[in-house]
Amino acid sequence: MNETELESWFANTQIILETAYIQHEEPWRQSGMSGPEERWISLRKPVADCIDHSGSFLDIGCANGYLLECILRWTTERGLQIEPYGLDISLKLLELAKKRFPQYADHFFRGNAFYWNPPHRFNFVRTELVYVPGDYERMYIGRLLEKFLKPGGKLLIANYMEGLPDPMKGLLPGSHPTRFIEDRLDELGIKATRFCDGYDPTKNRRIRVAVIDK
Repeated sequence: MNETELESWFANTQIILETAYIQHEEPWRQSGMSGPEERWISLRKPVADCIDHSGSFLDIGCANGYLLECILRWTTERGLQIEPYGLDISLKLLELAKKRFPQYADHFFRGNAFYWNPPHRFNFVRTELVYVPGDYERMYIGRLLEKFLKPGGKLLIANYMEGLPDPMKGLLPGSHPTRFIEDRLDELGIKATRFCDGYDPTKNRRIRVAVIDK
């Protein structure tokens, strides 16, 4: 994939996700999760479970900011204080996030994490490997570790297709069908420190979040 093809891939991703998310009214569906809110909680709370101390948190692909809102609530329940930040390629979705967090409107940035340079570094950064084509995953992870995280920071890589028989279903062409995040990280030569898991019994669907220390 050359540079022009890569830019087209990102542009196509923006159109597909923006169109799919913005047509819904439920905040979790505007953030990429179908079904009832109970499914959202069971499959998104593990991201918050990976946060083990107070600090700054950047959600890459933050969409309407609902995951950030939930993470603040879930971490507050454990006595942690999190400063939220969001990054997304969609201006329309970012406007929804800013309305959700008017007090943090200047904490939301429009950009593509594959190219974007953050104004400062963060204690925690959440992302997914499907945000880049499969051939660029190793480069993407390396960039986040180098440019986005504070010393001692933690990169949280969520795999929402963990264990699915056909993880390619619904993926954009060029994405790598990661069935097990630990196996994929091994292929890329990256070692996770630990994992946080979630499970939705209704759909027999799992999530696994890999924690990688800087």
